[in-house]
Amino acid sequence: MKDFNFSNFVTADYNCSAIDMGRKFIADPKLVQMVIDSHSGNGDGMTHLMMSLADELHSTGVKVVTYSAERLLRVAASDADLLDQLQGIDCLLLDDINFLFDKSTSVSADIFNMLVARNITAKKTICTVAIAASDIGSAIPQPYLGLLYSATVCRLGTPTRADKFRIAMVRIKSLGISFDTSVEEMIEQAGNIRELEAKLTRYAALQNIQRYAQTGAV
Repeated sequence: MKDFNFSNFVTADYNCSAIDMGRKFIADPKLVQMVIDSHSGNGDGMTHLMMSLADELHSTGVKVVTYSAERLLRVAASDADLLDQLQGIDCLLLDDINFLFDKSTSVSADIFNMLVARNITAKKTICTVAIAASDIGSAIPQPYLGLLYSATVCRLGTPTRADKFRIAMVRIKSLGISFDTSVEEMIEQAGNIRELEAKLTRYAALQNIQRYAQTGAV
């Protein structure tokens, strides 16, 4: 499983204000609800940012529990006590809460009520929403829209070519590969940061295989 923290989260122009806002949120005990979204809607570091903030909270002794919305819906359906337990957790992270928006079940309703109760009792909750910022008003139904967007909104911008170049340079250094025309093409073609990093990882693996094959042939 990938290790998400700020030590491997590359800061660039498109995400620096979101990082600052997230850190202010976790440092202020009066702030209890935050949603992380992005202009593109997916693939630009929402989960990485959320988990990095959780890592900082955990280092201060705060109890943090993480679920994807899909997993929470599935597990809560078979564990009648889970939502009551989560209601009292210091900090709850809920990734891709948009998964719940079209789920009209008693369990999904109970999850929503648990989130409301956490707000009332001042327990920190951070959710990611994988919906483009321009579609939020039309794609998020009430009462979720009111719950999520009446509190702190932490929004990642749109990565520019310069942002992608900066991130690529950090990643290729950690992967042990050099900048070449193939990497440049990946930067140009990648639709988001996740896609760029996946391309670079595959390229590094291919280069390692080729080096191994050449060594074996000698």
